[in-house]
Amino acid sequence: MKDFIRFLEESPVCFYTVRALCKRFEAAGFSALSLYEDWQIEAGGKYYLTVGDSACFAFVLPEDLSQIKAPVYRMIGAHTDQPCLRVKPTPDMRQNGYYKLNIEVYGGPIYATWMDRPLSLAGRVVLKSEDVFNPQVCYVDLKKPVLVIPNLAIHMNHEVNKGVALDPQTDLLPIGGFASGEDGSLLMEALCAELQVQAEDILDFDLFTYTTEPPCLAGFKEEFLSAPHLDDLVMVHTAAAALLEAKPQTGVDIFCGFDHEEVGSRSRMGAGSDTLHIVLEKISKALGRTHLTEDLLQSFLISGDVAHATHPNHPERHDPVLTTKLGGGPVIKIAAAQSYVTQSEDYVVYEQICKKAGVPVQKFTNRSNARGGSTIGPIIAGRIPCRIVDMGIPILAMHSARELMAVKDYDLTKQSFITFYNE
Repeated sequence: MKDFIRFLEESPVCFYTVRALCKRFEAAGFSALSLYEDWQIEAGGKYYLTVGDSACFAFVLPEDLSQIKAPVYRMIGAHTDQPCLRVKPTPDMRQNGYYKLNIEVYGGPIYATWMDRPLSLAGRVVLKSEDVFNPQVCYVDLKKPVLVIPNLAIHMNHEVNKGVALDPQTDLLPIGGFASGEDGSLLMEALCAELQVQAEDILDFDLFTYTTEPPCLAGFKEEFLSAPHLDDLVMVHTAAAALLEAKPQTGVDIFCGFDHEEVGSRSRMGAGSDTLHIVLEKISKALGRTHLTEDLLQSFLISGDVAHATHPNHPERHDPVLTTKLGGGPVIKIAAAQSYVTQSEDYVVYEQICKKAGVPVQKFTNRSNARGGSTIGPIIAGRIPCRIVDMGIPILAMHSARELMAVKDYDLTKQSFITFYNE
């Protein structure tokens, strides 16, 4: 749990999440690969690669390659992004003496949870270079609180406690200081100071807000973790941590960290691309395997994304029979509409793996009169027809600026992943 909390603190946005993953893989002796080169891999080897700064893959080979059998590729996938506010390309706004940033909503955050919190910015800045096709890319994290989105006082909105609709273009614009008409861009000044560059060197950026309040244990016995980005960094970290401890016997163990799940996965870093297929194809070619299609059909993917715990104050919003709770272990997610692609013959596989690991397992379905979310499982199923189970660690306040989970569920889920990788 200590390393997971440290990982959360190192991962304000997806670019830093991937960097934090790479640091851990490198420390464990993994070798870096490039998607643009042929791979030379060997029995017992450990490897990782990144795609577009915000997606990461890693895999471990068994010591005896002649023992490989179905399922050949044993994969756990999660996503590196989370709902937040993204800075627009022309961000500077001045109104009533305040300097504000023009933002747009990324994913589906609970707007109200972003109000009145100290916010910072992190992301990627693109600089000029000699090669126009390969600009220089830098990461930036301002780390300190630079923005706040103030609520309208109750005296000016007497109905606020009955619920209020927030307009992203009006109500969610953060303020970052005082400004007069002659002032320059406070954002550009901050970026230039942080990166030690001139404003004319900055071509563009991908900057996202994040809350500066650190993760913390909560509860009278500290049985809970309150933190931002549990969706989906808890699944990212448990899967990566399990891979670091895995000792594959008869299959290739693979970790997949995709970007852009919160906005549909339609990018080269997302699960909706052919990137995973290319990775598997390159592994297959390097191993000299000649039946990729058959190997893929018999492979198995755990699609790991957080699951809804039954809310203690609103049990009526959940299925009346299948209840899930914090501390009850990983949750298998099932949907007739195939927003989760779990099939009975596949979820019993994960169920038996949990049993072998001594891990309790729960099941989740939405209420029959409510539409739920989805994840990377259905998207990957449409491109790689392997066996898939959708599951996740149960949390409360999903998509809030801070979410809540049980400390116990981290260890239970990680143990189930290690057993899956080693089976």
